[in-house]
Amino acid sequence: MLAIVLGSGGSLASADSSPYAGVTPGSENSANLPPKADEIPRGALMLTWPGFMMHKDGGSCFFIQTSQPVEVATQKSEGQFELVLRNTQVYLKNNYLPLETQFFDTPVMRATVQRKAAKDVVMLFEMREDATPTITQNKGKDGFNYVFVKFGP
Repeated sequence: MLAIVLGSGGSLASADSSPYAGVTPGSENSANLPPKADEIPRGALMLTWPGFMMHKDGGSCFFIQTSQPVEVATQKSEGQFELVLRNTQVYLKNNYLPLETQFFDTPVMRATVQRKAAKDVVMLFEMREDATPTITQNKGKDGFNYVFVKFGP
């Protein structure tokens, strides 16, 4: 299992101290990662990368990189929170792997991308405690869209 943590100076690093090579929201580009923004078929709405970050203030943030802005819906039940991404496809099978966050100080134990109905995708959050996130969405400098699911400190 590879855990992503904040390294010294606020930079991202992996648990084994090697530099983090994944998607970083707000970066100029994601040149080392599939796909490039111009490789997505025109008009296709795709989830291209799910991720997780801890913030210095003690809050945690999950992010979903998509090829364009996406309509979202939420559903909350005991022990779970769902973020539904309408009319979305998943770019790589690897994106279905769970984000294991049980060892971080966050109300979420695990988040998993799953298919929901014929055209929707859901990011299912398995909660260790009751919490309601703040959800925002904006365009990144790398040409991708980002949906942020933030849990306060």
